[in-house]
Amino acid sequence: MKFYIHSSVNGLTIKTEGKVDNTKEQEASAFVNQLIPFAKTLQALKLMAATGQLFFNDKKLVCDLFGKTSLRLVVKDKLSVSAQLLFRDAWTPLEEVDFLCGGSPPWCIKGISLKLIDTELSPKTLRKLADPLAKWTVDEIQYLVDDETLNLIFEGLAKEELAIQQEPTPILRLKDRLGSFADLLMAYGNGKVFFYLDPKMAKRLTAAEKQWEKDLLETGFKRKEMATSSYYCPVDQVAKSLTFLLEVGWHIEDFKQNRVLKQTGTDLSLSSHAQIVAVKGKIRYADHEADIQDVAGAFNRRERFVQIGTHTVGLLPQTWDGTGLNGIFDDGQIEGSVIKIKNTRLGTLRDLFTTSAKLDDKLNDLKSKLSNFSGVQTTVPAQEFLGTLRPYQQEGLNWLNFLSEHEFSGILADDMGLGKTVQVLAYLSLLPIDSSILIVLPTSLLFNWQRELNRFLPKRKVYLYHGGERSLLDFSQIILTSYATLRNDIKLFSNHLFDSIILDEAQAIKNAQSQVAQALFSLQGKFKLAVTGTPIENHLGELWSLFRFLIPDLLGSESQFAAEISASGSDARYLQKIRRQIKPFLLRRKKEEVAKDLPEKIEQVVWIEMTPSQQALYDHFLSGVKSGLMQKNRMEIFESILRLRQICCHPLLVSGLVESEEFESAKLTALLADVETIVAEGKKALIYSQFTSMLSLIGKELTNRGWKYAYLDGSTSNREKMVDQFQNDPETKLFLISLKAGGVGLNLTAADYVLLYDPWWNEAAENQAINRAHRIGRKDTVIAKRYVALECIEERMMKLKMNKSALVSDVIDHDDIAAGRVLTEDDFRFLIG
Repeated sequence: MKFYIHSSVNGLTIKTEGKVDNTKEQEASAFVNQLIPFAKTLQALKLMAATGQLFFNDKKLVCDLFGKTSLRLVVKDKLSVSAQLLFRDAWTPLEEVDFLCGGSPPWCIKGISLKLIDTELSPKTLRKLADPLAKWTVDEIQYLVDDETLNLIFEGLAKEELAIQQEPTPILRLKDRLGSFADLLMAYGNGKVFFYLDPKMAKRLTAAEKQWEKDLLETGFKRKEMATSSYYCPVDQVAKSLTFLLEVGWHIEDFKQNRVLKQTGTDLSLSSHAQIVAVKGKIRYADHEADIQDVAGAFNRRERFVQIGTHTVGLLPQTWDGTGLNGIFDDGQIEGSVIKIKNTRLGTLRDLFTTSAKLDDKLNDLKSKLSNFSGVQTTVPAQEFLGTLRPYQQEGLNWLNFLSEHEFSGILADDMGLGKTVQVLAYLSLLPIDSSILIVLPTSLLFNWQRELNRFLPKRKVYLYHGGERSLLDFSQIILTSYATLRNDIKLFSNHLFDSIILDEAQAIKNAQSQVAQALFSLQGKFKLAVTGTPIENHLGELWSLFRFLIPDLLGSESQFAAEISASGSDARYLQKIRRQIKPFLLRRKKEEVAKDLPEKIEQVVWIEMTPSQQALYDHFLSGVKSGLMQKNRMEIFESILRLRQICCHPLLVSGLVESEEFESAKLTALLADVETIVAEGKKALIYSQFTSMLSLIGKELTNRGWKYAYLDGSTSNREKMVDQFQNDPETKLFLISLKAGGVGLNLTAADYVLLYDPWWNEAAENQAINRAHRIGRKDTVIAKRYVALECIEERMMKLKMNKSALVSDVIDHDDIAAGRVLTEDDFRFLIG
């Protein structure tokens, strides 16, 4: 058998020539390639040389495996480097040998002689030294110069000059645990000097050094001479600044002079266990790794670095956005070598699914469904459902079914008028006929839901649990009840496990401490759904209350949630965490997304100048309010503001201040002029006010003019009759509605105009009022008008609402939810200013 040396790129390749069985009847000569690692080449050479059958270029080799030939490196004028070998007392350029192989030790072939080399160098460095055209960097040459085991000679310059001719490289040395204070050093070869301060070195490349400092000052670091440092960076900019410097190649040391490395990747695996997902793995920092639980612990302790080696630390970024790790660190619980996450943290899991994490079969299936809506399986309503779904409503049904199948709950929060009820009814059609279903809603909507159930699901048995005579329940049906009734009879309901519990106008439980909310929290349901067009009306605590009912542990305790909301003002990570947690369980579509299904909506503000007598009364009352403002308690201030607003509507609303009925209201005059035009055109209008006394005054004027109208406030018992009258009676052109009573549950698509007589603090409530008419099913344009008195509290209310919109939380959709705040003393001063 013969051995032929072939190549040495990834190791020593040997071709072996010998006799092998080709078939059972004949033999043939064949070559077999074998790859030998560099570390084992000497051992292999000894074995092959002993056979006397070791060849190179078809020539048998003479192997000297006992002596070693010398190697030296030559550093030349232009900072190039070459290597020479000593053959027969003469130095021969390394590139002239016939074959070169790394190993321990390296060796070469020249002619028929195989010799070992006395200098240990990596195979990569040897190949580069053997290439006369190879280009060398200053750092590579300096690395060779710094190796005291090498035999070097210098041609054209002294060794001491080498460091001065090098470009300096920057070193940022941090001086404190957080990395805010630092010094800048310059490395010249083996030496390190402080930036532009060390007088010991006669030759410094000051222009290059200043350029490095300029790069540093373009980050968050600024020149600031302190007792122990020369540069300062604000704490909130440290992570971003250090990350940038590491990315462009800077050498950074922490306050213990450990080398700082940036995160370069992850190796994670996820496995599902009952209600828990376990995360294991490593975070990569170049050639180093850190266990994920160690990184999570350091990050949650708000530390800047994690130890990853004896003299090496990994930089922890300000956030882990884009890596999928933010959710793990926020939501996970460290237990031994794993981080455990509850499977309700779908936002965290979805972020992880975008990474290269390894998933088990169950999680792979969940990933495909969570990727986007197209990944959620299309669900066709049952045949008993007598309705047609628009495309976005079909997506809503798909989402509801997905939540139910995976034993999750959620909030259907589409804009008013987009058909939330019909999506719920389509979902109910999927449930068995004997399912136990509880639907809780405001009393005013009981008849509406009963009518809609009979219309879309006529085969279903529906029981209205309401009124004085309430019999024992058969839970195997659809049960309709009001929030008030449920609160009173909660013991009956709380002991039963429902297949589905649905809350309509779910903002009814926005106050978690209310008796109604506490009663709802005790209900048991396999699937729970909150339906509301305004999941947040005033503040984010209302959102917490909804999820306390749906998924009790999703947002933690109420105090913890409040603390995170407070902290979000200075640290956006808290708000991002909340958004990530709730997003999979909240479906919200705006009207703009389905604009093709909706008529055009035009909104106007009609500015009104009060009559002289009205203005004089307003000014007189205002002066009294101002003079004693600081002596009033909060309720007295609210009472004063209420009176000012009533004067803007009509002086007769504050009868204690008015001696006769001769006072006029400029606003009422403007409203009646518009109504006259609307009636003349044969159009219909909704007229809203939050003051029922104002509605009475308007109603009196309408009657005097012979205009027929419907009326609805909180005391109206025949609510359905009023709605039907306005919708279907061609003679009833006008509908007077109190803002509070008419804000929910009404479909008033017959209206062409919506007239808001007085502005309200809560813009969401105003929008709901407008959306009573601006709904699917209407074909023509809807015009909404707001009547606002000039140079008074109403105008200031409008400005205050506009200013507060800049403070709105964007938890749900970045711009669609008003998370208002309580009026402050400054707000009061502004309103009466």
